[in-house]
Amino acid sequence: MNNNRVNVAEAIEAQSNRVFFVVLLILVATASFFEGFDAQIQGYTAPTITKLWHIQRSDFSPVFVFFQLGFMLGAIGFGNLGDIMGRRLMIVGGVFLFGVFTVAGGLCGDVTSLAATRFVSALFLGAAAPNAIALMIDYSPMKRRAFNVGIMFTLYTLGGAGGGFLSAWLVPHFGWQAVYWVCGLLAMAFSGILLQRLPESVRYMVIRHKHQAALAAIMQRLAPSLTIGADTVFFLPQSTERTPWVGELFTQHRGLMTFFLWSAYSINLMGLIFVTSWMPTVFADSGLTVASAVIATSLYQLGGATGSVLFGWILDRAMGIFQLAVICLVAVPIIIAIGHATGVLPLVLVLTFLAGICIVGTQNGLNALSGVVYPTYLRSTGSGWTSGIGRIGAIIGPLLGGVLISMHLPLTTIFVILALPSLCVAACLFGINRFQPRSALESAKIVDVRVAKRQIS
Repeated sequence: MNNNRVNVAEAIEAQSNRVFFVVLLILVATASFFEGFDAQIQGYTAPTITKLWHIQRSDFSPVFVFFQLGFMLGAIGFGNLGDIMGRRLMIVGGVFLFGVFTVAGGLCGDVTSLAATRFVSALFLGAAAPNAIALMIDYSPMKRRAFNVGIMFTLYTLGGAGGGFLSAWLVPHFGWQAVYWVCGLLAMAFSGILLQRLPESVRYMVIRHKHQAALAAIMQRLAPSLTIGADTVFFLPQSTERTPWVGELFTQHRGLMTFFLWSAYSINLMGLIFVTSWMPTVFADSGLTVASAVIATSLYQLGGATGSVLFGWILDRAMGIFQLAVICLVAVPIIIAIGHATGVLPLVLVLTFLAGICIVGTQNGLNALSGVVYPTYLRSTGSGWTSGIGRIGAIIGPLLGGVLISMHLPLTTIFVILALPSLCVAACLFGINRFQPRSALESAKIVDVRVAKRQIS
């Protein structure tokens, strides 16, 4: 590498300034914490709101459904904009605006207005999440990409869990509205920190030829040993300047991988959102106190945080999709057992924690895959469309939950039904593993290895 030409991919692999990356990881992970908090609050407040508003449990379903619909549209639309306009804009703007509309949710007095504010909040949440994945992968060395995304989504999951514990304290003392106000105001305040400190993706700036002065400044911080002058040219091997579009997710042997990835993401999210939306209500109806039901759901999220780190580590080692499929199979008997254990609170807490490791951990593993398997110029588009299409399952999840609850099925039957998505996801993952040599998953890995080893004179 000479003084006039800098291979950005090699500089990222070297990561000579660890402090720069740690700060970046803290910023993105903290944003994910607030995203996770925001994504779960309607589930935590549903038991209280339905009682105060004198409505049936199933009447609250539109709040869950419109939130997921908003996330789907936001992830698809703004995910693509991240590849065109930049990751940073989508993350900072998304965090601020979902905070604004979450605060507005605390001012609502009926299901219609609450569903509307949650829909708009989710639009901007959908903008932030896939672009955060893309930004984290853009700055991560190849051997730690999935692990770093796993760390990021550990904070997302801890945000959901922390929101549950906070809700269990806030609601009895200050009312359900306080949960929305605390979450929204904290997110808005943190967006100001992101505006000041969050860097744009250097890979994006190289590909789009934008913000050259900022690019040089960031590269100097990322790799202080580089000599960067006015004539320095930054480049990425095998990069492209073409505008991304969704059809490219199915070209160059990516089609089968994309199909199975979307299927696995959607099915797993259906089961996950079913649980996070309705578990507090189902447990409360089964005899647990509202506080115990919320804490059980929070432990489910804490288990997911553990699974996120574990699955990221697995994926960075030979793309361990087969191992993820096996873990999905392990989830099946654990989920079924929860339905038989509701009379013993300690056992319920342990089983929900283990279920969280499997189900939420799998979801975060799929989040990492959705960014890792696509090239830089297509990364936000791939992650955004995977998140967006996956929200079809998230929309079905709370609807299905509302139907099952209105049918007054035995709790054991409900949890048997809840175990089926994990079985289907395992089949999808086995499918990806079977066709991996012909998918973009393998080709992306080969390309990254070549880039990492290539020496530019």
